[in-house]
Amino acid sequence: MAARLAEKNGYTNVKVFHAGTPEWISSGNPVLTTAQFVSDRMGYIVIIDARGAEEAKKGHIQGAVAMKLDQIVKEKDQFPLDRKAYIIFYSDDTDMDKLAPVVKEITTWGYQRLFILDGGYKGWLASNGPIQKDMVRTTIFYLPRPHPGEITGDEFMNIVNNQPPTKLILDVRTQAEIAGGMLPGAVNIPVDQLQGRVGELPKDKEIIAHCRTGLRAEMAYNILRNAKLNARFLNDKVEVLEGKIFCCFK
Repeated sequence: MAARLAEKNGYTNVKVFHAGTPEWISSGNPVLTTAQFVSDRMGYIVIIDARGAEEAKKGHIQGAVAMKLDQIVKEKDQFPLDRKAYIIFYSDDTDMDKLAPVVKEITTWGYQRLFILDGGYKGWLASNGPIQKDMVRTTIFYLPRPHPGEITGDEFMNIVNNQPPTKLILDVRTQAEIAGGMLPGAVNIPVDQLQGRVGELPKDKEIIAHCRTGLRAEMAYNILRNAKLNARFLNDKVEVLEGKIFCCFK
């Protein structure tokens, strides 16, 4: 759908990356995020100021940990044990060239939710995000806890197995991904189509979104909430292989 939309708008050399976001991320490629994404999750995520402590003293994103760019990888032991933790990196500007190699290296440690803040600290200031001065942290402290809208794996599987009439499971994976199978009773709308198809979903049911890793499920959750629908999402892995369901595996 995105390719057709691009062609409709006059682009003539449009290619589709069928493997999608999970493959892009697992290959260590950087993903940008927005100031709004960070602002909505402050207290639930790790934010690393790659400008280092001296620059951070002049002002930094509230709650950020200061680590000089060339020291970040050396601080591996500080990173959360929870490999599902969201970790945001920022510098003065977007600085993809400097931050992307760091993201690629940390991806090899098993983290899959690494993001670079689009616009960096300057962009954060422009968005009027909260900042701190002087009180500079140089040690990561991360306490895993459910994000807003997150459903536990046990409750998710209970819904899958019992299919209560008040719930709808929404599979937001791509058409290629669902070729291997879907959960019983689930409805598939790929996340990149969801904004335009949200009217197909019932307003009298709670919608539980899932994908392959949880990342796109959270994106879907935000789209559904913005559409005033009752929704939650599974922030974990789901696979359907040869008719068997695998949920929340490492």
